[in-house]
Amino acid sequence: MYVKTVKIGVLLTATAALFSTVAAQGAPADYTEALSGLSGSAKTLDMVYVRGGTYQRGCSAGDNACEETEKPAHSVTLSDFYIGKYEVTNAQWKAVMGDNTASDNKPKTNIIWYDAVAFTCRLSQRTGKKYRLATDAEFEYASRGGAQSRGYLYSGGNTANDVAWTSANSNSGIKDVGGKAPNELGIYDMSGNAYELTYDSWGLYGSGGAALTNPIDRPTLYSTKVRRGGSYSQPASKGRVSARERRSIKGKDGSIGFRLAMSVSDADPAAQVNPCDIHEPLPWGGVAGFRDERLITADDEVWADDSAGYMLVIKANGAAAVGGPGGPISGEWYTLNCFSLRIVSTGSSKTTVAYPYYMITPDFITLIGDKGPGGPFGRFTRKRISEVSNPPAAPVIANPTPLSELAGANINIHIMSNPPENEHDPRLIEGTASAWVQDNVALNLGGTHRYRKDFDSESSMRFLVWDNPTGSNGTSTLLATGPWFTVNNTFLRVKDPNRAVYDYLYAVSADGKTLYHITYQSYELGDFRTFAKISAGSVPQWKEPTSNTTFNQGASTYIPPTESPTSVRPVIGGAAAVNTLSVIGRTLRVNAPVGSKTVVRIVNLTGKTVANLTVSGAANLSLQKIPSGAYLIEARIDGRVQTRSAVLR
Repeated sequence: MYVKTVKIGVLLTATAALFSTVAAQGAPADYTEALSGLSGSAKTLDMVYVRGGTYQRGCSAGDNACEETEKPAHSVTLSDFYIGKYEVTNAQWKAVMGDNTASDNKPKTNIIWYDAVAFTCRLSQRTGKKYRLATDAEFEYASRGGAQSRGYLYSGGNTANDVAWTSANSNSGIKDVGGKAPNELGIYDMSGNAYELTYDSWGLYGSGGAALTNPIDRPTLYSTKVRRGGSYSQPASKGRVSARERRSIKGKDGSIGFRLAMSVSDADPAAQVNPCDIHEPLPWGGVAGFRDERLITADDEVWADDSAGYMLVIKANGAAAVGGPGGPISGEWYTLNCFSLRIVSTGSSKTTVAYPYYMITPDFITLIGDKGPGGPFGRFTRKRISEVSNPPAAPVIANPTPLSELAGANINIHIMSNPPENEHDPRLIEGTASAWVQDNVALNLGGTHRYRKDFDSESSMRFLVWDNPTGSNGTSTLLATGPWFTVNNTFLRVKDPNRAVYDYLYAVSADGKTLYHITYQSYELGDFRTFAKISAGSVPQWKEPTSNTTFNQGASTYIPPTESPTSVRPVIGGAAAVNTLSVIGRTLRVNAPVGSKTVVRIVNLTGKTVANLTVSGAANLSLQKIPSGAYLIEARIDGRVQTRSAVLR
């Protein structure tokens, strides 16, 4: 028996009464989804009915291991839903997706968030049901045992070893699902074994602790996601029912899987998008020039962060303003290499403020400022002005400054396909006596990771993550190492000895004591970090790495801007293409020989196809019916594929 802290007679009586009430109300029953292709030893795809109710999400009373990301506790009310009895297994994945995954009962891992969503789409199409990922609130409620919760610290008990595979008992290996005791609802491994991706984007709980109903935190699709449940490689504290951590939407490793969910009402929770309409955005580096038009906000729009209250207004006429803590900044704007927004103040001083940015989708950017601690940094989304308070007002620019004059003596902006390697920003070099450190433990950012950057000279740097959950068993992993150079005092490239390339955007505070970066590394795409310069001898619980090999999922995803707004990039066919594409206003011009066949596909930056067109020979195609926004246009002209980017106004 795993019940240690309750009176069994009282419990059985209460449980019997509960089941009697549920049966009388005709509640749905648990069920098994038939999947062809599963072997006799494979776990079936079982769904457990979870009766909705109200509970306290967040730090449990008496839990001394709670982190700030679990506070404040607050009331959440959920509708009825189903959730997977087990984590999705390799065998189940193979039966649905048809790839060469192993046919065993271990959790399916090494997937990104989009992969998990694709599985729910494929399964929904096969079964006619509406499968999806669980929300953050649903996961915690089910982990606690739903309406049958006995208030355990872990999912199913107060002793981690009874219910969870953790770093203390797994021997550093993931296990078959269902190997430990289930929780009150008969669900397995909601603590330990594999972390599980949820639908929600990462965000802190509101400071007011207001009651919520069927919440989804920040339903922005392309953003850092919430993972739950802990794993075989982490201490038991990470598997507590209230514990939660972030993970890049492109992050994957052998400790992260997922679990299915489905609403009882045959409708997705409010703000969820049908999984079959979710697509991984196509990569695009923007269009070279001094104005990255992707940043421009409409008259009723503003870029707004999700925490500190910073906002940006970027106008097509060259006016720009930044609002939020520290007072407004306004002036004329330009960009360098589609990664650095520069605002030049109006008036005689002509002060320039730089904002490195990474546009992940047309509606989502990561941005950092160079004004030191307290300056804007974080993830910004497009919002209606009506959704924010005190938006900044763009200045009136009576006589716009020519862009070449506004940018001054800045370097050529068309070089990022082959950037010069002779610049080494001296502000980064801290020497062997110091280190750049982000201490997630001290900052209460969740998890046990700490991050370190060392720039010992112009020819040597390293970026590491280290973890010390159990003292002598701590680890240190190289994320990047090798010779490095910078561009525009904004872009950092590290060239690894194994020929991998690692790219970052960065800013250094005016006092030189704080380093901010945004990463292009695939496992944490678009994430930002804040490093403090400290004495190398005071780095907490430091572990030197035992291997000089860098993390194999950390290569750069950076894409340089295209050469010009009308450039054509041949993808198939070898030599440069004779046939061309161009967009003039709302007209797509296809220049192709008489009798040739051209198939055109227009894709938005969420990866969704918005138009398919077929023409013969040279033609002008109207784009009037396509909504305003940024697109990639693919044209297959007699088998040769060409692409170009376009911003439609």
